Amino acid sequence: MGEDSGDEAGIGGGWLSPRTLLDKTTKFVLNAAHGKTRTLLPTTEPAGRGFAETGVLDWGDDIDAGAEDEAEEHAAEPQEHLMLVPERDVLCGRWNDCAVVGDEQSALSPAPPGMLRIVRPAVPPPRRRTATRPGLAGTGAAGQLRQFTALPARVVARVLELLPVDAMLAVANSCRVLRRAMHAHGPGAAGSGAAGAQAYTGVGLRVWRARIGQMGWRMWHERRRGLERRPRIAVPPSHARLLARLSGVDGEAAVLELVRLEPDLVFKAVYAELIGDYSAFARADRCVPALAWAGDGRLRGARSAAERLDQLLWFARGRFTGAADAANRRLVAAADAFEAAHLARFKRALVAGDRAQMRRCALVLAGIRDGRACVRVLVDAHPLFNGAPAPRYSAVLDAGARVADAHTFDAFLGALHSVIAEHARVVAAVLPVPALQESALHAFVQALFASPAGSGSGSGVALGALRRLYAHLRAIPVADQISRGERGLPDAATRDIVYLSTVASVVSLVLDKADAWAQMPHVRLPRELGRRCVFAAFDGVIDEYVLLERRVIERAYEGEVAQWAARAARDSVAAAEAAAADAAARLVNFRQRQQQLDEYRDRVLLVLQDRLQITLEGSSSNGGKRPRRRSSASHEAPRRTVVGDVLGYAPISIDLCLNMVLTNRDTIERLAVFAEAPPDMRLREKAQDAIESVVCSLLQNIGNHLRPAFGHMVAELKDLEHTVMLSLEQHQQQQSGDTAYTAAQAQAEQQARGKFASAELRFFELIHLSDLCVQLLEIYFKSYVAQFIDQHDFLSQSNQERRGLERLVDDSVAVGMDCVISIIMSQTQHIVHTEQRASDFSPDSNVSLALTPTLACTRAVQFLGESTVVLQSMAQRQVRAVFVGEVGLRLVHVLLDHVKQFRITEPGGFQLIADLNLYYDWAAANVDPDILRYFAALKDLANCFILAPRDLRGFLKDQYSRHTFDGVMRSEEVYDVVACRADYRAIRSQVEGHCDFM
Repeated sequence: MGEDSGDEAGIGGGWLSPRTLLDKTTKFVLNAAHGKTRTLLPTTEPAGRGFAETGVLDWGDDIDAGAEDEAEEHAAEPQEHLMLVPERDVLCGRWNDCAVVGDEQSALSPAPPGMLRIVRPAVPPPRRRTATRPGLAGTGAAGQLRQFTALPARVVARVLELLPVDAMLAVANSCRVLRRAMHAHGPGAAGSGAAGAQAYTGVGLRVWRARIGQMGWRMWHERRRGLERRPRIAVPPSHARLLARLSGVDGEAAVLELVRLEPDLVFKAVYAELIGDYSAFARADRCVPALAWAGDGRLRGARSAAERLDQLLWFARGRFTGAADAANRRLVAAADAFEAAHLARFKRALVAGDRAQMRRCALVLAGIRDGRACVRVLVDAHPLFNGAPAPRYSAVLDAGARVADAHTFDAFLGALHSVIAEHARVVAAVLPVPALQESALHAFVQALFASPAGSGSGSGVALGALRRLYAHLRAIPVADQISRGERGLPDAATRDIVYLSTVASVVSLVLDKADAWAQMPHVRLPRELGRRCVFAAFDGVIDEYVLLERRVIERAYEGEVAQWAARAARDSVAAAEAAAADAAARLVNFRQRQQQLDEYRDRVLLVLQDRLQITLEGSSSNGGKRPRRRSSASHEAPRRTVVGDVLGYAPISIDLCLNMVLTNRDTIERLAVFAEAPPDMRLREKAQDAIESVVCSLLQNIGNHLRPAFGHMVAELKDLEHTVMLSLEQHQQQQSGDTAYTAAQAQAEQQARGKFASAELRFFELIHLSDLCVQLLEIYFKSYVAQFIDQHDFLSQSNQERRGLERLVDDSVAVGMDCVISIIMSQTQHIVHTEQRASDFSPDSNVSLALTPTLACTRAVQFLGESTVVLQSMAQRQVRAVFVGEVGLRLVHVLLDHVKQFRITEPGGFQLIADLNLYYDWAAANVDPDILRYFAALKDLANCFILAPRDLRGFLKDQYSRHTFDGVMRSEEVYDVVACRADYRAIRSQVEGHCDFM
């Protein structure tokens, strides 16, 4: 609410003046905010503008339940022209139908203290019920208020924040809808005596926190990458000291908890303390008294006046009065004049060398604007920054001019550290306040690492040395391919690595000095502030640095891949022939081959452990701390790691993957020093993004290396599968045409089996190598990359690439395994079809039974054992069980189809049981119990061929009652097997008649 510029006559001659009424209203509203009264809001607006003639805002249905009773009470009272009533009753709205008569308008003596003289009209004017008119219940003032309070809490808080404090309190307490929205216990909660979260809803707390934020108090949520959000609060130092004096609350955690739970009490305490002095600045004649006199009637000292000026400067941001513009102008002028006067004394004492006077002036200046003025004077007065450096500072300037590498820069840092330590001693001597000493040292270090802003030769001396170092490293001559051997010059790639390594080493050296500044004896610069100064000096180069890192690592990956591709192309023909030649020998002695693969894996992991300085369990040997480069890099290329190949011709190279990992480690190690920057700096964000980018690049390049190897292997397996299927079709055609199975065809099939054995072995060796590659990456991620990238962040690009690489390997293995299993089943089916004779299951009556497995069964089981020995070598037991189980399931279906092709007599049934027993023994040694149920059910069902016809029906009923075939075979499949009995046509009626179980 502000002063009303309308004509006073339009209000009515018997009313108080607008200013007087506004002062009384403010007092009343503040009382109402503390829960002492329940009121409507007085107004000075004339009638006819949406207000009732009573001088009270008409908020529609916000009418007390006893309004009619009040009207009747007024009507019963005697109609007197002038009345003396308590001021509290008037402000509470009891006499809203009367007009207040001021003392200047009455010929009588002044009203006693606490009393008001009022005049009452003959007939009280009726009250409006805007929201209860027919047809306007949702469009009146009450309906609009309900829509307003239905908005989000931040919107309501923002709207109320725009009002002055007295108007905000008046509106919030005069409207029942707003009171219901803001107070936790409804409209009457203002008088409950509660505060904070117990008295206000989320909207109410939001309003008070918004008011606190207007005073310069900043609240936010800090969230570091991979960590939960943490609430933070920043309070102006002068307000923090004021709050500690008023409430005894000190420290960020305590203040944050108080603001979270009881923001209304915090604001009211600060507001009540400062609003009087702030309002005094609205009038020119009251500025000096407000500044000079304390609330207890005593004169303020210089320190107290400075403290109060700083508090008011922050408080003025809220514009809490109607005359805020004039008050703010006078307040800033008074603060500038006060600061300039004491700063002039500080400068004179500095020139005269009067440290005692400097300490007295600094003690006063520390209270206003955090003492930045005297800090700036002290920094500008240093010989390095005033254009005339003393001879004793020539050492640091000369060392900065000679910077050429990390060693010379380390010498420059030593000289610079001496200068900073000397300035810390001076600061401790002339500045009495520890916070001011810290600020002065911080400003000095910041000036050393900042861009030169003036003409001083020392301004930005550290940044100038860094720029000379950059220029020198970029100017290193490089040699072309012809002259490199003669002149011994590095190539462009080596120069880039030297530049990146040197800059990373320099950053580490400066960070070490920043840690040393935090341990100086006289004045300690906080570690975070020192690091901010350091990292600010590298902010201008980080974009180019990150781009160069990405270019260097991509170039390194391309070189590794090209070198391996050239070697693979050179050795591929001879090595492939040798691999095919000794495939049979390797297959026969596969257990020894598996042992060789395990030994090779252990050797690779030991190399990784040595180069990454980790344990095989994946824990870092340096205690989990981020690595830091502390020495200058050499001009030589990174030392390559060679562990060799376990195969004469390996489709993928573990050396290549290991060198990619180590190259990636070197890059992250250089970027890690920039990732130590404070979380809110752009430098840290760029470094984090660069680290994630180079990790993604590593995963993509390794994926590009594995993908072709699996692609070629799967294509070869599919060709073999196609060849086996064609051979099987030709044999079936020959059987249907009664063509003899020639020896040449048998030899061709044997060669095809040899090719399959070789391809199967190479495929599973490829699986072992890919698993080793994925294991390398897993160890690398857990022991090193996890320091920079949250492994549980599913939105991270590197984690998505990592899962993509795992899917690539899993999908490729699954496709290849499907081909292998299909070939195994095709070969098994081919063996039983070509070797099995019809007489095996329908022998002549004069042939004696040997009750041993047939030749077809023996050879099929032998082939299955040779083929699945490679499957059994898989390291992951669950994956092995899935693949071998799939072989078992498909074998059951092959045997079912095979049995259905024969007519089986009783002696043949015994022979079939012998074969199925051998298949069952193989399954018991290879598959899980769930798959073994299929073989057991098939073996039990074979007993139907040796039973008498009269017992067959009972046997089947017993098998079904024991749920032998549940989940194993359908009833149709059981019927088809039983129908393979040679005498089934004769006994069909005995089996199928009145069948209730098939």
